[in-house]
Amino acid sequence: MNRERALEAAAPFITPLAVVDEEVMEGNLARMAAVAAGHRVALRPHAKTHKSAEVARRQMAHGAVGLTAATLVEAEVFAEAGIADLLVAHPPVGTAKLRRLEALAGRVKRLAVSLDDVGVAESIPPAVEVLWEVDTGLHRIGTAPGAQTVAAVRRLVAAISAARFRGLITHAGHAYASTDQAQRRQAAEEESAGLTDTAEMLRAEGIEVRERSVGSTPTAGLALHPGITEMRPGTYVYGDANQVTLVSQRLEDCALAVVATVVSNPAADRAVIDAGSKALSADLRVSGLDGYGIVVGNERLCVARLSEEHAVVTGPGRTGLAIGDRIAIIPAHACTTVNLHPSLLIVPREGTPRWQAVDARGWR
Repeated sequence: MNRERALEAAAPFITPLAVVDEEVMEGNLARMAAVAAGHRVALRPHAKTHKSAEVARRQMAHGAVGLTAATLVEAEVFAEAGIADLLVAHPPVGTAKLRRLEALAGRVKRLAVSLDDVGVAESIPPAVEVLWEVDTGLHRIGTAPGAQTVAAVRRLVAAISAARFRGLITHAGHAYASTDQAQRRQAAEEESAGLTDTAEMLRAEGIEVRERSVGSTPTAGLALHPGITEMRPGTYVYGDANQVTLVSQRLEDCALAVVATVVSNPAADRAVIDAGSKALSADLRVSGLDGYGIVVGNERLCVARLSEEHAVVTGPGRTGLAIGDRIAIIPAHACTTVNLHPSLLIVPREGTPRWQAVDARGWR
């Protein structure tokens, strides 16, 4: 994030507002595309980070085979934007969701969902393929790698046919609990091995596993076993303080910042800004991250506390901030920060900044 460009672009507007350094974002898109190409796996980015039709099209231009979505709203927005190959990585439960899923299947060339229950799979419209979720360490949804998943997929194929079973999927979200590089690599190893070993067991039973899909920015490109076919990183597009703390991205790779104004200066070591939990993510996920973001160009400061419309910024001895000063904060978590803003100010290296809608935020 170029601090000077961000603050200059934000100058005409009230704060808080979210800004994106376009040059840094483009670098992130290109680097992840190169990682996928270098490992000869398909790139299907998780678009829940940006929720933007414009960024979705940029990812496709960089070689993505399609997109991953977390919600039906996201998938519908990306279908409207012309993305023809979509994965909804969330079990669609309930009549209303199934009705919208069926309508979506009629609008795109290829659609799949991920799930971990045969009964849910049986309710999925026939035009939609299914990926079975494997729990490789996050302990959210999914069956354990190996025999448990093999038994479940055997039942799945009997229920919906082998033709509609696309393959196995997992998310190494437990990598966010890593405290060093060895643990992050171990999470990547568990993610990759859990799928490839289970896929071999299924093949031994005569069940074809066409897709073996892994997904996480902290594990992207680490320990990718031969046989992995697809990767689904999301946060990489903007980067955030979580990724910097995990050393999965550098501070200079962070394209997204929230610009805020100092509105109170009650003590030498404490200033208050106008960006609280309605502008900055309150989602702290990573051990070792000090505060709710990184103040660009003044990393000794700490965004120590969030209220709804205020944040307390502290510093050792003195903050050095005065009322009216503006600061740019790399948020702790990009995905949940973007979801708080209806639009982002895109700042090019040269030329006029422009607004980019966060098209797929919220619920419909």
